[in-house]
Amino acid sequence: SRLLPYETILKAREGDPEAVNAVLLHYAGYIRYFSKMNGYYNSDMEDYIRTKLIESLFKFRLDR
Repeated sequence: SRLLPYETILKAREGDPEAVNAVLLHYAGYIRYFSKMNGYYNSDMEDYIRTKLIESLFKFRLDR
């Protein structure tokens, strides 16, 4: 399956380091692709995208 399990998302939102790492690994290809600038990988952009992903995990609302 290409989707993350619901339990992993819940654990990541609660701050479980293993679940957060699982989310980062799941999106690693996307992060690498979108951190490419002018044909080269920009490590600063990659770190920025990872940081924003982690921040958004803790803001994610499941009660909607």
